[in-house]
Amino acid sequence: MFVFSLSSAKRSKTKKIMLTGVLIAMVMAIFPVEAEVNSVVRLQLKWEHQFQFAGYYAAIEQGYYDEAGIQVELIPASPEREPVTEVLQGRAEFGVGNSELLLHFYQGDPVVVLAVIFQHSPLILLSRTENPLQTLHDLDGQRVAIEPGTAELFAYLKREGVNPTQFDVVQHAYHLQPLIDGELAAQSAYSTTETFELESRRIGYQIYSPRSVGIDFYGDNLFTTQTMLDEEPDLVENFRKASLRGWFYAMDHPEEIIELILEKYPTSRSREALHYEAEKMHQLMRTDLIEPGHMITGRWQHMANVYSEIGMLPEAFSLEGFLYQSEPEQIDLQAIYVKLFIASALAAIFAFLTSTLVHFNKRLRKSEQKLRVLFDTAPLAYIVLDQRGYIKEWNNAASRIFNWPRDEIIGRNTFDTIVNADDSAAVKQVFERTVNEHSPVTFMNSNLTRDGKEITCEWVNTTFNDNSNDDEVWILSIASDVTERAAIEKALKQARDQAQEALSEHKQLISMLSHELRSPLATIASANAVIKAAIGQGDFKNTALMNTRINSAIQRLRRFLDNLMADDRLSTVKFSSQRANIDVQRIVHKSVTASQDQYPHRYININMTGPREIIGPDSVLLDVVITNLLDNAMKYSVPNTAVSISIESAVDNSLCLEVHNFGPAIPEKLHEEIFHKYYRAELEQASGTGLGLYLVKRIAISYNASIQVTSSDEEGTMFRVIFPSVEPSEANRNE
Repeated sequence: MFVFSLSSAKRSKTKKIMLTGVLIAMVMAIFPVEAEVNSVVRLQLKWEHQFQFAGYYAAIEQGYYDEAGIQVELIPASPEREPVTEVLQGRAEFGVGNSELLLHFYQGDPVVVLAVIFQHSPLILLSRTENPLQTLHDLDGQRVAIEPGTAELFAYLKREGVNPTQFDVVQHAYHLQPLIDGELAAQSAYSTTETFELESRRIGYQIYSPRSVGIDFYGDNLFTTQTMLDEEPDLVENFRKASLRGWFYAMDHPEEIIELILEKYPTSRSREALHYEAEKMHQLMRTDLIEPGHMITGRWQHMANVYSEIGMLPEAFSLEGFLYQSEPEQIDLQAIYVKLFIASALAAIFAFLTSTLVHFNKRLRKSEQKLRVLFDTAPLAYIVLDQRGYIKEWNNAASRIFNWPRDEIIGRNTFDTIVNADDSAAVKQVFERTVNEHSPVTFMNSNLTRDGKEITCEWVNTTFNDNSNDDEVWILSIASDVTERAAIEKALKQARDQAQEALSEHKQLISMLSHELRSPLATIASANAVIKAAIGQGDFKNTALMNTRINSAIQRLRRFLDNLMADDRLSTVKFSSQRANIDVQRIVHKSVTASQDQYPHRYININMTGPREIIGPDSVLLDVVITNLLDNAMKYSVPNTAVSISIESAVDNSLCLEVHNFGPAIPEKLHEEIFHKYYRAELEQASGTGLGLYLVKRIAISYNASIQVTSSDEEGTMFRVIFPSVEPSEANRNE
């Protein structure tokens, strides 16, 4: 009985648990409990992940979308994925678009602009400064790449009076290489991104912005469809507010968002490129003055009017239904009155400051005009350059000196136009010194005019900062044409050098004359005294020796005078083209005889082949060459050794003269020096004027002849002179 009772109790308890479970299930089926689930939306971006979409990254990371009950998926764009198409076809609920949303709205597409991110559009036309493009009118016949969705650029071109049919519009490659390679004259680009690549590669560029002609469009507009707004108004409002909160945070914390992009979002941008983009976006958004998302109906109407100008929208186009109107907040009248009072006070202060600024601006403009006049009328060339040498300003004096008109030289690089290639490295160093030292640097170098004429200019370089950008350093180069002065200074220097050289030679000549005249005269005087005494004593045994000494001294004086006359003759007469029939054997025998009279105890071998007469230079100068080479060979040879001379006419009618002796070898390092004027070897047994070999070399040069020296202790020393060949008829013409 006990067992039965326990079992019954258990069954009863199990039934109660089961019954309770069934009841709970029935209640949950009748009254289901809803779980809190975020709405999922997709935002179609305009391009790949970069700082351009920083606000949306911040809204996700800071949980602003989560607080609004929204889960957001960011979809990067590509050339094939256009944001408006993606949103209209339902593949995204929200998108980022440009001013062409106006055109879609006109065509009946139900787009609604929720907020404006960029107060100024970053869209520009970009060209390289090396391209001869100076104005948009120079695009005529050029290749230009313009990406889809950039109608504001066509409005810009029309306002500038440029018809797109004047140039060749080609497909956009979505990168800058075609422009860098010179395949394009210009291409559409964003001032926030593409310009960084050119600057980092030190490539000069020129920006053409629609804002320069009053076309100031919004950029990167957050939009959705009218259907989405009608069906999910709260979701749209919450998404808009959370996104704008993200933009507030992103622009206040750019460093943090850059780290976030690099860590969580696939991007091709470097850290430096993202920093550059953030800085450029700050200039376009002006979050220090205007809240992100702010837009004015009148500004949109202005954009519509611009499109009307080019026939893309009708006149008086209505914007009703195009711009999103957020729910109005409760108006605090007291706060408004306080703000109005403060605004009135500020307006009065502003009016006073404005009046003052207008006054100073007028004075500033007058000063600028005066400065411009002074700049253009200055007698010196004034050229403004950037640090890479690209010319930014150019005055009238620069045009006069270098023959380059201002409108053709602006934008070109100074190293490609007016700097001589040989001086490029030195000029670059001067630019670096100027920028680094922040002080004027003066230098002189050769320059080129437009027609290739080489001139000499004296330059003064200094630096200054652009008022609009303190980080941009410019170089002011001031130049004067000193070509004539430099030529005069060069001529004066040459004259001074020649005068000093002449004075030095004059002193050497006086010293040499004193020695060369005194020595033979002393010999003659001494020998004459011996002969006079012998005549008085009737003893004539030494008279023959004294006579020989007198003859030797006379021969020495004669050679000396011959060398002086030859030197003078070479200085005043040009012989390089003269040729004549020369009785070479007679000249050789004459020179050998004179040498043996001077050195009676020495033997000279003579070797002459070929005809008796040869075609050669002036016979007197040939005699000077032979006599000096023989005299040199005698003085510097070993006693009791023979000296040899050979002279012959080759097949090509050239004249080859060789003189050989055995004596101390001439070091190779002296093979050039021995031909210098007044050079004499430092040997005890040698004496001379230092003119002999000098004249041999000069005569050889005057006849375009070559002279060679070979010397060694074993083989002796050989002097070889080869006079160039001439035709017999040429010799006859010179007789």
